[in-house]
Amino acid sequence: MSPKQILEALPAGRHYGAARDGQCWTMVGRRLSDVDEWTIVPPLSSLTFAWGTGGCEVLFSGGKFSMRPGDLMWIDAGWAHRGKNIPGSDFLTVMFSSQRVASACLHVDCIGAAATQAPAELAQMLVALSALMLEGKETLLFEVPARDALLTWVRKAFSPQQSEDLKGDALEAADKMLCDPQSTRLIGDVAREVGLDGPEFSRQFAKRFHMTPELYRKQQRLAAATRALIAGNSVSVAAHDAGFADAAHLSRTFKSQYGLPPSLWADKVAPR
Repeated sequence: MSPKQILEALPAGRHYGAARDGQCWTMVGRRLSDVDEWTIVPPLSSLTFAWGTGGCEVLFSGGKFSMRPGDLMWIDAGWAHRGKNIPGSDFLTVMFSSQRVASACLHVDCIGAAATQAPAELAQMLVALSALMLEGKETLLFEVPARDALLTWVRKAFSPQQSEDLKGDALEAADKMLCDPQSTRLIGDVAREVGLDGPEFSRQFAKRFHMTPELYRKQQRLAAATRALIAGNSVSVAAHDAGFADAAHLSRTFKSQYGLPPSLWADKVAPR
């Protein structure tokens, strides 16, 4: 069965899963009807996907939004909120500890609560990851690349809502350049283009993003390649789309970072 068919076969209710060696855990809700309202201050950050029918309304200090089929919702750890489900809804939630967010070499600014339509490849990734975690087997090698790609997207999709004061500055311009997969700029070129000398650029960038510009660009390219693989592309196409020199370059970088080649990861998490 496909990952989505595995979730569709679940009986009504909540189903919890975590790999024996994993660093995240999941809750998959199928045709939920036992609890239609909730109020919570979550201990962990979470990404929730409305993977089937139904939806919910979410309210928090300073705002509210609705979730409908195909939407993703991010909630920061400790962010108090309440909500109301449409009876019979299907959700899945992947929880991330602050240590795991940090260990992914990705800095997620304070977001609070936010929701948007899920890109198709990330929706597929969440479904596949949750199906794997429900099995309870060892999945760490497959979990970590997915986690990095998901958190990279979260920061891009939601952080600007909380960072209006930073828009238009030198580091935002540098961020766009480093995230451009087809850019051939050296780090020194980026620094000059935003009007900073090399050491000052590196210092300010690390203060904002909690990593060096070099590591940041590598993480962005790995995340882009991972998203391309989950969308069904070959390693060669993923390498080109993400800005790697060739498939071998992507394979070396992916294996060095995650401990397995990208082709093996894709065969398990995104079977063709």
